[in-house]
Amino acid sequence: MRVEKFTGSDMRQAMSNVREALGSDAVIISSKRVNDMTEITAAMNYDPQVPESVRMVAEIRNDKYVPELPKQDMAPAIVEIQDELGRLRQLFEGELAQLAWRDMSKRQPNRFALISRLDMCGIKRDLAEKIVDRVLPCDNLEQGWRKTLGILGGSITSYKHDILEKGGVIALLGSTGVGKTITAAKLAARFALRHGRRAVAFISTDKYKVGGQEQLVSFGSILGIPVQMVANAEEMQRTLDSLSERKLVIIDTAGMSQRDMSLADQFQTLSTVARIQPMLVLPATARESIILETIKAFSKVNLASAIITKTDEGDALGPILSCILQHNLPLSFITNGQKVPEDLHVAEPKLLLAEIIRSYKQQQKMQEIPASAMSIH
Repeated sequence: MRVEKFTGSDMRQAMSNVREALGSDAVIISSKRVNDMTEITAAMNYDPQVPESVRMVAEIRNDKYVPELPKQDMAPAIVEIQDELGRLRQLFEGELAQLAWRDMSKRQPNRFALISRLDMCGIKRDLAEKIVDRVLPCDNLEQGWRKTLGILGGSITSYKHDILEKGGVIALLGSTGVGKTITAAKLAARFALRHGRRAVAFISTDKYKVGGQEQLVSFGSILGIPVQMVANAEEMQRTLDSLSERKLVIIDTAGMSQRDMSLADQFQTLSTVARIQPMLVLPATARESIILETIKAFSKVNLASAIITKTDEGDALGPILSCILQHNLPLSFITNGQKVPEDLHVAEPKLLLAEIIRSYKQQQKMQEIPASAMSIH
């Protein structure tokens, strides 16, 4: 492979020099401005096995080239043009989507109506379309809506292990403020009511948050349930061995952002014991993008199920359900308040569908407000 550098007063002149010296099959490796001149590094007989970072960035063809350089290596004008083309493409694609949406409302009114209802519930559009396509054709909209809800409910996987009856060793994972500790208290209280408080124990791994352990200790004191502190994998194994007579052990982990580098340490502590069932706690108030990012980050620990919290504070359950369905993550519990243990519920499809219907009716009512307000004047 022959590699040379060429200069010119601008990109076009430099490209012309490249083509003249190396021919039209040359490829551009990099380009930059040096002392008001454009400098291009080009190659002939380019080796495609070269690492991705230095692979072909443009092909010279009759004075035409397609820039694929990293932005830091491009001229500012090229970067600006590319950004503008990207914005125009998004705008154009959005307009096309709106045209297709309006066309569907005329040609397939029931399909349009059913997808619109799922949209109002917060269900992702691609998932909504797949569900509705399984319902069609349907002549009666309300009958189609019932079938749609049935398919949605049937798509939700419930966690098969009955924790409140059989117990086990569970670890609650998630970001700060999602409700892990109070969920741990609800689970412990509910289990203690059935099996006695001597059947339950808490473990805390929260060595980061000020007051993180104190909240769990407070709950433990109120419920009469012991709390053990664990700092590493070795302590985790010893502590679990000492609690082997307890039917349910709840591990309350430190709240960490899905982007926190310390997550690896937490995962290592949990992965030392095979019988630990990691459960990801997700708030219904979080944005869809954050939920997806969180599931992806915490999936490295082989999640057993998810728990949805704060359903009483969220506008719709659809976004979080869409993310959970996308990742085939079973659901074990949902919580809808601060009461211990009343506001903890097994995540049965019937209960989740009731939340979906509530979201739909709430959104429907909100859409009717402007029309009623206008009728007053």
